[in-house]
Amino acid sequence: MSQFARLCASFTGWLVTVGQFMTGEPHSVPVNNSQVLTAARFAVVEFNKANTQERFAYKIMNITSAKMQIVAGINYILEVRLGRTVCKRNDTADSEPLEGLICRLFQERLCHFIVTDVPWENSRVLTRNECHPNKN
Repeated sequence: MSQFARLCASFTGWLVTVGQFMTGEPHSVPVNNSQVLTAARFAVVEFNKANTQERFAYKIMNITSAKMQIVAGINYILEVRLGRTVCKRNDTADSEPLEGLICRLFQERLCHFIVTDVPWENSRVLTRNECHPNKN
């Protein structure tokens, strides 16, 4: 099978996974969708990397909203509640979920992330990272 044929077969499988979305129009998807969870974990890893002044790691508390948008790839538009732990950033894996951590939370942030995924190029980028403290 040629490289082009493999790419087309891979792309066709990806389209079936994504579903029947109109290009450019964001659509709500379940927050527990495996692709959404992967994008959210990636966003938190990138968020923690970018916040080098932070001594403590942030973890996902929950994903409150998720949308997918087909562009020149897939945008995952996520609203996520993060909790800052008392675990130092290098004490735990960035993508480790909060459940099972002995680290307790002591600060919460609300974040709007957009992760752009181009599966046929094996590329994933955090294109928007807007977070602010949760005042509740």
